[in-house]
Amino acid sequence: MRAFGMIPRIGFVLEQGLGHVAYGMSLRSALSTRKDIDCVWLEVSFADGPLARIPIIGTNYAARGNLRARHAIAHAHRERALDGLFVHTSMIALFSMDWVARIPTCLSLDATPFNYDELASWYRHQVSSPSVERAKLWAHRSLMRRADRVTVWSEWAKRSLVRDYGVDDRVVDVTAPGATLANFPDPRTRGVRKPGLLRVLFVGGDFVRKGGDLLLEVHRQHLRGKCELHLVTSADIPQVEGVHVYRGMKPHSPELLRLYADADVFVLPTRGDCLAVVLGEAMASSLPIVTTSVGAHAEAVHDGETGYVIPPNDADALRERLLRFAADPELCARMGRASRRLGEARFDMQKNANHIADILVAMSQRSGRRGGD
Repeated sequence: MRAFGMIPRIGFVLEQGLGHVAYGMSLRSALSTRKDIDCVWLEVSFADGPLARIPIIGTNYAARGNLRARHAIAHAHRERALDGLFVHTSMIALFSMDWVARIPTCLSLDATPFNYDELASWYRHQVSSPSVERAKLWAHRSLMRRADRVTVWSEWAKRSLVRDYGVDDRVVDVTAPGATLANFPDPRTRGVRKPGLLRVLFVGGDFVRKGGDLLLEVHRQHLRGKCELHLVTSADIPQVEGVHVYRGMKPHSPELLRLYADADVFVLPTRGDCLAVVLGEAMASSLPIVTTSVGAHAEAVHDGETGYVIPPNDADALRERLLRFAADPELCARMGRASRRLGEARFDMQKNANHIADILVAMSQRSGRRGGD
C-alpha cells in the first residue's frame, strides 16, 4: 500500500496504432506538469519483434499487443508498486485482467468491439464465427466488469458499452480526444481568407479508408481552378496540378502545424473511423470541417454550424460543400470560429487530460485495492 502522503504511481498503458499514437503523445504532454501524480508511460507497439517467431501468437496482431501490455505492467509493478492503471485500449487489456482486478483501473476506449464490427471492412477486420464472437463478448464483458471506471471518446461508444456490454452508465465518462490548443495560432489572428484558391487540407495515412481518393477525384472533375488540395498521407499520389502531397510528417511537428495554419478548410471524407483525432486539431486551427457521418463524427462536427457532415462516398455532397466555401470566404471564417469554440469546449487536450488525471487520483485514493497487497 502507498505510504501516507506519497503521490499515486499510475501506469499509462497506451496502444501505439493508428491515431492512438498522436493521442498518447498529447496525453503525455498535457500531464507533464502535474505534481500530484507519478505517470509511468508504457507504450505498447504491435511491431513484429521477437514475438513474431512464436507460433500462432506471433502472427496475431492483437495477441502481440496484449502480451507486450501484460509484460509492461508487470515490469513497472516490480520496479515499484502501481497504485492505478489507465489502459488505452481494450484491445491490449484482455491478457491483463488479473492486473485490472488487483490494481484500480480506468479502461479507455475510442470504440467498443461492436462499434468496430460496424466498420469492419475498412479496418481489415473480419467478424468471426458466432462461437468465437460469443467468446470475445464474454472476455470483453469480464474485462469491463473488472475496471473501476471506463472513459470513452464519444456518446456513440458509451451507448454500445451500456447496451452491448452491460456496463453501468454511472462508471462511464465521456471525454473526447483533443488537441493542445497552445500549439495552434490564436484564433483572433485568423481573419477572412484572402482572395485566391481555397486551400483544402486532408490528413490521413490510410488514404482510401479516409476518403482521400474521393476528394482527389472530386477535385479532378469539379474543383480545379477553385481549390488546391494539401494532402498529408503515406499514399503514393501522382503529381497533379493543384495537388500538394506531404509524406513522412510526424504528429505535432512544426511542418504539420504550419499546414493547419495555412489551410482554409479541413476535409476528411472518411469511410471508416470511430472518432478521428485530427478533427480536434482542425478545430484548434479554427478550420471549418467537412467529414462524414461514420462513427462519432456527427458529435464532433455540428452540421451547418462548425462545418458539414455528409454521407460517406457522396461525391456530389462533397463537391457542393467545397464550392460553397470557395464562393463564400465569410462562411469559412464564421464556421471556423464556431469550430474553434467547440474545440475549446470539448476537445481541449489540456483540460481533458487533466480531467482523466483527476479521475485516476480520486480512484486510487478511494479504492482499498493496491497492487502491492
